[in-house]
Amino acid sequence: MPDTHLIPPAGPPTGPLADSGATMPDGDRRQALATRFQKARSRTAELVATLSPEDLMVQTVADGAPAKWHLAHTSWLFEAAVLIPFSPGYRPCDPVFLDLFSGRGERFAAPPRVLSRPGVAEIMRHRDQINAAVLHLIEQAEDGLWDAVEPALVMSVAHERRHQERMLLHIKHALWSNPLRPAYEPAPDHPHLGAPPDGWVEQAGGLVEIGRPAPLPGFDHEGPRHRVWLEPYRLAARPVTCGEFLAFIEAGGYSDRSLWLSDGWETALAEGWSAPLYWERGSGGKDVGSGWQVFTLYGMQPLDPDEPVCHASWYEADAYARWAGKRLPREAEWETVAAGCDSMGNLLGTGHRHPRAGTCHGTGPWQMCGDVWEWTADAFATYPGYRRPDGPDEAVNGRLAGNRMVLRGGSCLTPFDHAGPWTRHCLRPETRLSVSGFRLAEDAA
Repeated sequence: MPDTHLIPPAGPPTGPLADSGATMPDGDRRQALATRFQKARSRTAELVATLSPEDLMVQTVADGAPAKWHLAHTSWLFEAAVLIPFSPGYRPCDPVFLDLFSGRGERFAAPPRVLSRPGVAEIMRHRDQINAAVLHLIEQAEDGLWDAVEPALVMSVAHERRHQERMLLHIKHALWSNPLRPAYEPAPDHPHLGAPPDGWVEQAGGLVEIGRPAPLPGFDHEGPRHRVWLEPYRLAARPVTCGEFLAFIEAGGYSDRSLWLSDGWETALAEGWSAPLYWERGSGGKDVGSGWQVFTLYGMQPLDPDEPVCHASWYEADAYARWAGKRLPREAEWETVAAGCDSMGNLLGTGHRHPRAGTCHGTGPWQMCGDVWEWTADAFATYPGYRRPDGPDEAVNGRLAGNRMVLRGGSCLTPFDHAGPWTRHCLRPETRLSVSGFRLAEDAA
């Protein structure tokens, strides 16, 4: 997952990432932001509470980072973007941390694979010091300074929330890379849910508007709002399930070159792909789901054929769609349906850190936001009329354009306030680390 940041709104925060917006009195706005800051910081600490110091220093993803680095990096942005610019007399807790835990430090080009020092206790003390300094700034900042402090804090809190998902993805891969296949936490006692009915949502197409409506706060690459022409189409009412993807595997989908784009075929051969990431074949029979297990944050679990397939690359999603005689949706097609849907799926904080089969309410579509990020057919590019925002390069998502495909929605590890109809995510087409799945589309004409 790319290191994504919010672009601050052009005034006091409003919309889903704020508590009440410009109509809230200044003192109440400060208190609301202080509460949101404390909740975000506490949630990050809670996510690593069950891990050992040894767990926190392991990195098994080439472009990832140890969990300790995430803990310190999220503090780094509060220090660099909030405290140093706006807190008079503030001095960094440890100047070395500003390089070691920045996105692109001058002395440290990338997070180290094994981060033994500084220790966990030192990093957590550093977090506590940053927390105290930020809360003091929120309370004491002069009114003339607050209008500049507030959007910087909103951006930094959003940064921390997004890193919660990244950190869990890296923890999951590290635990899976351990031959013992240890669990991150015990599985919750949730009832099994069957997959929603298989169906299609009919769309007439025409001239539609997509993109984040102003003045809702969001990320720079999610706007501006603009018009797109769509031909009539149908969108699947639910994501593709594990059982459906297993049928593709059993039909020889990974050995049929005609189903794959050339780059995807070469990648699949080079990486030895025969199933999505974390799938392992057992010794069961040939019935759907039997003989397969999936590694989750709850350890190894039997494959549930009714839950959405996840940890599939764009290449795998595209090959499956071709095998099924369908296609992946355009992102404008996806957003047009999602904008009229109020059904949310499983997100971070709902009590389940693995995709679930959706509970059926109404006629669908289901799980448009939650459970799995959904690949679309579109390469990532900025929208027409896009203007690069001011600020550090790391805070600009438009710079990621090129060699990435768009995903929509959000996953079971995505914070609830970062999943919605206008949420755009982008990854390289070979990426399988994210909790990414897909739903199908087809032309209606």
